[in-house]
Amino acid sequence: MWWAYFVLVSLTTISSWFQIHSVLDGILAVFNGYGLVGLWGYLRRTAIGWRRFWVLYLVLFSVAAVYSVGLVAWAAVVSRTAMLYYMIVATTLLCIPQWLALWRYGFRSAPIWQAARVAP
Repeated sequence: MWWAYFVLVSLTTISSWFQIHSVLDGILAVFNGYGLVGLWGYLRRTAIGWRRFWVLYLVLFSVAAVYSVGLVAWAAVVSRTAMLYYMIVATTLLCIPQWLALWRYGFRSAPIWQAARVAP
């Protein structure tokens, strides 16, 4: 199931790279690319980079997810458009598994990070 989710996130991340129209879009595309790398590391049980980086990334990912959902929720309330309510649900459902994987990768995968410290 995780691999199917990885493919879905990969497709959405890669498709966002073709829709970069501003510097902010580029920054968000790179940010989401890092999330994809973290998800890959979690699924492969491989230490990529430093554990502290992934803990910090998780915090930033959480803030970005709450902001994104809040922004769409505010737009839905103001415009009263049903499609925006569906976007809230879709965004939330897409973010929760990645948040869980990144949380497990940063906080619950001690053997991965210990093995990386021991490796030459």
